[in-house]
Amino acid sequence: MKDCSFCKMFNERKYIQYEDSLFWGMFDFNPVSPGHILIIPKKHVIDLDSLSKDGWDRLQRSIRDIIHLIETTDLKQIYQSIIDLHVSDNSVWFATQALNNPNINKKPDAYNHGINDGKAAGRTVDHLHWHIIPRFEGDMDDPRGGVRYVIPKMGNYKLPKP
Repeated sequence: MKDCSFCKMFNERKYIQYEDSLFWGMFDFNPVSPGHILIIPKKHVIDLDSLSKDGWDRLQRSIRDIIHLIETTDLKQIYQSIIDLHVSDNSVWFATQALNNPNINKKPDAYNHGINDGKAAGRTVDHLHWHIIPRFEGDMDDPRGGVRYVIPKMGNYKLPKP
């Protein structure tokens, strides 16, 4: 699709850090933590319902491959290149935070996985993409609730409520 930024990047062969038969991957320009990466279908697919059974099967293998990539890539080099690209002022800020993170180039202790499957869920690019966000012991005071924090006060269901 010509107006899709992910399709355009893939067709121009830009920023590709991973590729298999159905998916490609790129490090997020606005990383939440060092190694934050996106897995993106090569075919223009908007939502999970549009992903084929073969796509689901391949996605599982891609996730494993991408985790290996995160754990073996020199992330300092990745974030310096994002800073040099200066995609936006925000991308420079986020990449600088990742570059200065004490966990850069350390093996993550865990991962958050997620998608924003629809505009109401926060999707900003109308092309399916799977986020893998590395997590490190101590990267926040209490990580319980994880992805539940998309609605902050609902995140930690273990805390007493009024």
